[in-house]
Amino acid sequence: MIWPQLLRVVSVVTLGIGLVGVLPGCNPKPQPQGNDQQKGSGPTDPKPTPPGNGSGPGEPGTTTLPPQPAKVDINSGVGKEAVDLLQAVRMGTVPADLITTSFARLIGLPAELPSDKAKGYSGDAAESWLRRVGNAVPFGLPLSANQAGPVAVFRGALAGKPGGYALRLVQEGGTWKLDWLSASSVVVEPSRAVPPTNAEALFQEFTATAVFQAICDKDAMGKDERIAVIAASLTPALRAQWAPPFEGDKAKGYDYSPAQLGLEIGKIGSGVESVTFAPQGDAAFKADVTKAGGAKATYLIKLTRGTSPGQWLVESVTPH
Repeated sequence: MIWPQLLRVVSVVTLGIGLVGVLPGCNPKPQPQGNDQQKGSGPTDPKPTPPGNGSGPGEPGTTTLPPQPAKVDINSGVGKEAVDLLQAVRMGTVPADLITTSFARLIGLPAELPSDKAKGYSGDAAESWLRRVGNAVPFGLPLSANQAGPVAVFRGALAGKPGGYALRLVQEGGTWKLDWLSASSVVVEPSRAVPPTNAEALFQEFTATAVFQAICDKDAMGKDERIAVIAASLTPALRAQWAPPFEGDKAKGYDYSPAQLGLEIGKIGSGVESVTFAPQGDAAFKADVTKAGGAKATYLIKLTRGTSPGQWLVESVTPH
């Protein structure tokens, strides 16, 4: 979750020193295995996930994660990969092959060419989504960085404006790839002083918080980009429930209606000024929302395990 105000200011100050000075215009490059161990900082990058254990689309996420996450040094290993990638997003130079297949299938739409339909997404559309996000979002340096096995999650403040961003990288084929990126103008206040020390609990909280922040966003992301990333966080069943696709949507590769999904998330997030989060048992969170004018609402967010290591998807969001 977003750190206290002092750290938010530090993030803004370090943006010019950090992101601007980190390999401007360069694409993030894979680090050799054992890179962190050789440098003596941060956790060792995990070995590539073998096929059939949750690394591919539709496969059960059976990879065993370490019980506790490790803090990540943003100056080496996957931490530096994350900083480089954020810079590349700002520069509009992230290629589609550095996006995980599962994430590309939701942000890489519409898919209208026969070759795109065959793989389920358009690489050009995925790259375009990232360029639009990079043009709009002023990323500060990560303030929170944690890794467990082949998954690393990062949080930071936006530079020069209220709000924050959430970034998840997953190792696929020996390379760290983008598996989630979102931003929001609405700050979610934590109900506890420190993040969870259990890896799965950390990833659950990351998902619930990042998704609800995106739902409540006012202007950090463009409307179409926000709808796409929220869709990527929902189970297929919830996408179908909230926004059943029209025939025209299906022809473009969508399994939901972007227009209808925009209306549904607007019912929850429109006019939200602040959110306080609290865990509600295993894979569930309560969000206390304050809207403009002082109106309040509470929602219960339930998650279910996704198909890749550390991935959790939103199963339901209900008034509580």
